[in-house]
Amino acid sequence: MVKDPVCGMGVEEDSPETFSMKYHGARYFFCSADCLLLFSRAPHTYVNPHLDQTSMATDVVCGMEVDMNNPPFMTGYNGTVYYFCSEACRQEFLYDPNQFVEKP
Repeated sequence: MVKDPVCGMGVEEDSPETFSMKYHGARYFFCSADCLLLFSRAPHTYVNPHLDQTSMATDVVCGMEVDMNNPPFMTGYNGTVYYFCSEACRQEFLYDPNQFVEKP
């Protein structure tokens, strides 16, 4: 078992459901097509151990870390920008934002 570099989930390398991609001579494995897509857009941000954590946001729906400089999806609500790892998370947020927004 290896770790998905995007979400940190454990992934079986031999599973037919596992996605993979080669980058700079190394093969990386992913739990989903969404994680593969995120990685393929900016692989250096996932394999660079010196990633600037200040540019990261948390997807309020699933808890995944999202690069604010290259977010796959985002939306504004009540004057705040929210970042999402996938369109599915963004749609779930838009269906009922109040369940994900912290109350003052």
